[in-house]
Amino acid sequence: MKRIVSAAAALLLAAGAAGCGRKNGYVGFTVPEQGDSTLQPVDTIYMENNYTGIAPTKEKVLNTVSSEDGLCRIDIMESYFDVTLDYTAGSYHDVGAAYGRTIQKAFPDYGEFCEPYIYQNIKEAFSDLEGDYTPIENRMKAFYSKLDKDYRDELDGFADGIKGDSDGFKEDGILSRDEAMLMQFVPDALRGTACSALSADGEVTATGERITCRVLEWMLGSDNQICSCHAVVHMKNGDKSFVSVTPLGFMTILTAVNDDGLMLGELDVGSKKMVEYTCEDRKSYTYGMRYALENCTTAKEAAEYLAENASQYPYCVNVLATDSKEAYVAELCVTEEDGATVIRDSSTELTDGVEWDDPHYLCAVNSFAAKGNSDMLTNDEGNIVRWNRYNELFGGQRGLTIDRFKELMTCEKTDNYLVRMRGEGMVHMVIADYSTGRLQAILTGEDGVEPSPEFIDLGSWK
Repeated sequence: MKRIVSAAAALLLAAGAAGCGRKNGYVGFTVPEQGDSTLQPVDTIYMENNYTGIAPTKEKVLNTVSSEDGLCRIDIMESYFDVTLDYTAGSYHDVGAAYGRTIQKAFPDYGEFCEPYIYQNIKEAFSDLEGDYTPIENRMKAFYSKLDKDYRDELDGFADGIKGDSDGFKEDGILSRDEAMLMQFVPDALRGTACSALSADGEVTATGERITCRVLEWMLGSDNQICSCHAVVHMKNGDKSFVSVTPLGFMTILTAVNDDGLMLGELDVGSKKMVEYTCEDRKSYTYGMRYALENCTTAKEAAEYLAENASQYPYCVNVLATDSKEAYVAELCVTEEDGATVIRDSSTELTDGVEWDDPHYLCAVNSFAAKGNSDMLTNDEGNIVRWNRYNELFGGQRGLTIDRFKELMTCEKTDNYLVRMRGEGMVHMVIADYSTGRLQAILTGEDGVEPSPEFIDLGSWK
């Protein structure tokens, strides 16, 4: 950040020097009226939150609802839904259907809430559809057709279980079967996320165990409605089990950890070359992440699986992959115009103009960072400020406790335009503490991002 400020000052000085050679100087020049400057000294953007000795809150169960067949149980917590899906006692179709039916018990107005949110995402991505949602339907069907049979069966069951009395894509406040299916492909078909992640290895933590944090920023909805349905979903399926932090009813993978401690999180990248989006003969990368969670035990194995399939995904994306010992960012390039798919770690050479000072920390934002890949980092204020801020705050930190980690992650003031690590679109901040094998999180409420947020204990990932 100091380098950015210095560079800006140098540019201003250069501009001033260039004006000194004008023959008429500034004689007769009247300074126009200007609004207040939005520039702030760097030291004013930080605040101090204190989490020392403060354990994350364990919420109470307010109510519990279950499906008739016992395949789905939802504990209604104070600020989220704790969902357990039991694949050991029923088929994928049956579990999906049980989930859909049980959501309606836990959240009777779910369809009325969710359907407008889907259309807000559609309109954010496409402003010229004029009521013709055929292109969106085609994308949904394309991704669905490429899924493994188990996943298709699960979605069929879920859509049948959750749907209301409406058909197709019709903005009528009722969740139809097709709209329920599209929910699962929002990241693949509509995109629109802004995320970051940081992982600290055991060499720099007080416990000697890794700490990984993933921040999800997404469209919150016109009334922050997505914040009313946070969910922690436990997929119980033998050695394929994992826990996912996601909105209720969304089985797509945003942030998840399996029983082996493999954590995955996706970060949208796009393409600097503006390669045309296509879903023809492409697969869902979020379901690729799910397959990796179910079938891989290490971060390296998961990153390699995703890298092998990168060219089959619809667009470029970063996937954070960590376990207790290692951390990687799988930079998934779709085409040669974007570069070459790379499994980036702390030793990977970075693109020109990008610096990272401490190899014990691995960072990811909404851009590739490996040298040679498309660069939406050095020329994008949001990404480079976020990257440099992580570097500034965490570089050189040693003996890092989980409490201090949380203090650094929340030290930005939220009342200035330079906030980058937890902007106004933050849905959740999830921390995996490998010393305890537990997750804790900030779950943004309907009132929006809070300056001094409470961390909630989401339990073990096993």
